[in-house]
Amino acid sequence: MIMNSWFLNNFWIKIISLILAVITWFYVNEELIKEKQMTKQLYKSSVINQIQNPSHDKKPVK
Repeated sequence: MIMNSWFLNNFWIKIISLILAVITWFYVNEELIKEKQMTKQLYKSSVINQIQNPSHDKKPVK
């Protein structure tokens, strides 16, 4: 009886809270995935630029 009243007390508020928590989790998870992809793309771009445009600090070989 105590368990039943604990569960049913503010039932709809609990359901709405659960739904909002799940939506928030999916949103944050998607943003983290996007950030990882952007970081990976930025790193690849940086490496490719270094390969294509070597620094001018090096002395030319004669």
